[in-house]
Amino acid sequence: MTIATLLAALFAATSQTPAPPAGATTPPVKVMRYCIRDRREGAIDRRRICRTREAWQARGFDPVVALGGR
Repeated sequence: MTIATLLAALFAATSQTPAPPAGATTPPVKVMRYCIRDRREGAIDRRRICRTREAWQARGFDPVVALGGR
């Protein structure tokens, strides 16, 4: 083996990118959910209905517009 081959092998073995620390992972992104309560007179009170904005819009309701653009 030549010196150039040995140096190339040594450089390849030491130039690996270090692994990120175990605790340095990015936190998962929380999806904003909008919740409503369906109140109807004379009916049993239902629990909250929570969906993403896209799910509400697929049903023809935009929660941001209903909340006044908050």
